[in-house]
Amino acid sequence: MTTGETFYAARLADLQNELLEFLRAFESIQEEIRPGVLSACQARIVSVVRDMFRRFEADFAPMTPPDAMAEVHRGLVAAVRELGKAYELFMTQPGPQWTLTYLQSRAAFCRGLYQLYDLRDRLPAAASHFVIAQGDAPAPHPPDGIARGFIRRSRNDERSDYTLYIPEDYSPDRPMPLIVALHGGYGHGYEYVWTWLRSARSRRYAVLAPKSWDNTWDMSLPSEDTQSILRMLDEVTREFSIDPARVYLTGLSDGATFGYIFGLERSHLFRGMAPIAGVLHPAVDSMLRQGRGKDTPMLVVHGVHDFIFPVTFARSACKLLSGIGYNVTYKELPDWGHAYPYSINERIVLPWLESLPPKPPAAV
Repeated sequence: MTTGETFYAARLADLQNELLEFLRAFESIQEEIRPGVLSACQARIVSVVRDMFRRFEADFAPMTPPDAMAEVHRGLVAAVRELGKAYELFMTQPGPQWTLTYLQSRAAFCRGLYQLYDLRDRLPAAASHFVIAQGDAPAPHPPDGIARGFIRRSRNDERSDYTLYIPEDYSPDRPMPLIVALHGGYGHGYEYVWTWLRSARSRRYAVLAPKSWDNTWDMSLPSEDTQSILRMLDEVTREFSIDPARVYLTGLSDGATFGYIFGLERSHLFRGMAPIAGVLHPAVDSMLRQGRGKDTPMLVVHGVHDFIFPVTFARSACKLLSGIGYNVTYKELPDWGHAYPYSINERIVLPWLESLPPKPPAAV
């Protein structure tokens, strides 16, 4: 390397390490945030960021990279600027509009993640954020014309839009397990998919992250969202080799509430259901009376400090379900509120999914 190349490589390595620290901290804060702790969360992220984004704009962004790194440099600058927007929005003074600002922060954070993910093969330190443990990343499959990685499909007349993740080492001769992950109210599949990305890449799962037709899911029977997701599943299973014995349903908040409805109504499709921070909606009453879905295990996860759906709702739902013969595992989190379940998916939901044997052939 020339002196200039060596200097650039050193600065790039330093930036990746700082980015990794920021990504981990900011993601952790998104999982922990709840009323009463915002100021502490803001103070924590300030202690991690310090002057990183200012130094980045002053020192790294204007650098002239080696020719071989020019495209990477441009992409990295764009990604870090989106992450910087996410940070600035998150640091907005708390007030009546802060929740909307937080959603904007979240959107910027995800845009930065997508841009950074595209550079993962050239940024090994930063790329470690996208796997559970070192060495878990799938090796890229030789070019064969099959789409892999993140795939975005736009809404049409029959279904809403969705984001699909296909592991980079996917081969049609090895059917994949599939996680259907439902976002919370006012959420988006292309954002919620990130709560599952590390798990999916590391353990070779496909992830289907639908968008609800409206701002949140349709809790009625029959449901427009049910038909929408069924059409998505038809598309995905026609295009990719999905193991029908290992299809799982999970969701957060309104996505969990709708997940109960959809999962019971179409229980034959799923090996297991994992509603997180949701409630058992009255729409399921008739299905429970019929015993629909009794052969589909459920993992219910809820935080003691949930400020949207009090934990008593989850306790009552699990008591009811268990009492009428459903196979329910309840995991109550003493320190959690109502937020994004990154580590919850990795530490609790993923191991539970993997503990389930494939659905028996007669039930598929």
